[in-house]
Amino acid sequence: MQSLAEFDALEMDSYGALYSLLQGLLEEMIQLEESVDDIVLFARNSNQTLELQRQMLTNLRDELMWARMLPLSEVLNRFPRTLRDLSATYHKPVKLKLSGTGVLVDKAALEKLYDPLLHLLRNAFDHGIEPPEIRKQQGKPEEGQIEIRAFHQGNQTIIEIKDDGRGLNIEKIGQKAVNIGLVTQEELAVMSADRIAELIFEPGFSTANQVSELSGRGVGLDVVRSQLRSLKGMVVVTFIPGKGTTFTLRLPLTLTISKLLVCLLNQEGTGQSTAIALPSDSIEEIIIPIASQLKKSGAQRFLHWQNQIIPIYRLSDLLTYNCSLPEITSSKVLTSVPIPDDWALPLLLLRRGQQLFALEVNRLLSEQELVIKPFSSAIASPSYTYGCTILGDGTVIPAINGAILLDRYLEPETMKMGSKLAIADKQTPASTHATTILVVDDSATLRRTLALTLQKSGYRVVQAKDGREALDRLQQTTGVKLVICDVEMPNMNGFEFLGQRRRDPEMSKVPVAMLTSRSSDKHRQLAMHLGASAYFTKPFIEQQFLSAIENIISENSVPALR
Repeated sequence: MQSLAEFDALEMDSYGALYSLLQGLLEEMIQLEESVDDIVLFARNSNQTLELQRQMLTNLRDELMWARMLPLSEVLNRFPRTLRDLSATYHKPVKLKLSGTGVLVDKAALEKLYDPLLHLLRNAFDHGIEPPEIRKQQGKPEEGQIEIRAFHQGNQTIIEIKDDGRGLNIEKIGQKAVNIGLVTQEELAVMSADRIAELIFEPGFSTANQVSELSGRGVGLDVVRSQLRSLKGMVVVTFIPGKGTTFTLRLPLTLTISKLLVCLLNQEGTGQSTAIALPSDSIEEIIIPIASQLKKSGAQRFLHWQNQIIPIYRLSDLLTYNCSLPEITSSKVLTSVPIPDDWALPLLLLRRGQQLFALEVNRLLSEQELVIKPFSSAIASPSYTYGCTILGDGTVIPAINGAILLDRYLEPETMKMGSKLAIADKQTPASTHATTILVVDDSATLRRTLALTLQKSGYRVVQAKDGREALDRLQQTTGVKLVICDVEMPNMNGFEFLGQRRRDPEMSKVPVAMLTSRSSDKHRQLAMHLGASAYFTKPFIEQQFLSAIENIISENSVPALR
């Protein structure tokens, strides 16, 4: 047998350690490629499985949502008999036409719709349809007609109540509004017909000469509006003089799941951002304005859009719940898509009645279908909030009603005078800034909750975590009109604070209300002996508590501590 030494280099390849190392690396690379291919295949299969599961969950959600829906006929079919009875009683022939009775409505809203629809039906019969002899003189059929029509539009359910009567008497509505003090004669003179028509939804407004079962028992259309708002809906009125009136009700398709637009607002002076959500259906348009569309009159900005002059308001300025937020980890879900630096901030166009308003936000994040959960009664939530919603990573954000926010925070002149709009925060009631309350409690949660309650009522709130810090706050803060103090606190408790306070002639002029979980007479008597003006126990009834502290402040009106 020949040895390997007898072969030359051309007849037998020789492999060294380097070759073996390279060969091993190549084999590992091949295995790695195969592993990558396996991972890609697994990821593709996983994505397909996730997509199937997503479709199944969507279908299941839709099935459950539609299982909650009932036909509107369950409410509407009650009205023909009601109208026949009214016609027979008041000798006014009126025919009722129903269409869209098969439209499905969330059963949670269906029963709550009966009262507002009945109110509008009676209103159309009483105020809208003329007596037969008058209709005949006007060339109309003696028999009047009221039509209730329902249909779906996008993610909304629309219900229209239309009559062929006299329409709205703008002069009578305006004069009634002046008589009951809703507006002045000067304000009425510059109001548009559409704005005057909206006055019928104001609390206590009624043009009926006397209270009767037919005229609404003295209850106005403000009840209809409030009931619609409780269902996350709205009502608007349109009319043609001498031809008829139409009330349009807009409701979300379902009360369980809403399509929400998530926005980001910057907090002034804190460097922090707050996320909020608004129902997409409430937004008419989203605009990134160009410079030529933006106008300014004094401090008020306007948007020139489609031959309309629309006032612009920063949404963060309208939201008064501005307590300091805890440091939280930034959420990837709330990371917005970068936009060019030279772009203007986005504007959300909302309609209130017949008028458009623009709300400015800092960023648009996403549009998502989310469940809105109402706040518990333990939280003093503003009337413009629907509740809160939870994003995919567990982040909780509030959902707000932009229309109610505008109703609540814009000055009356802003709503009434069209192009003469004035900035709302210039004429904020003086009490918002003049009445300062110092809240003293060692629990940050309780301090914050109480601060929210007070801020909602228009007070300015300063906080301290114990009696010692409260003394410092009283010396440093001007304009404190009331101190609300706990009893049990570290460093200096409430009783010690009362004792130190009454030694100072200036501090002793500021009334102190104790708010504590200690309800015994012994604690109460000691507090009153040390100079407390009132003694409240936790938990408290919000309205009674606010009324009581308002009385304390008015009874102890003294020059502010300086």
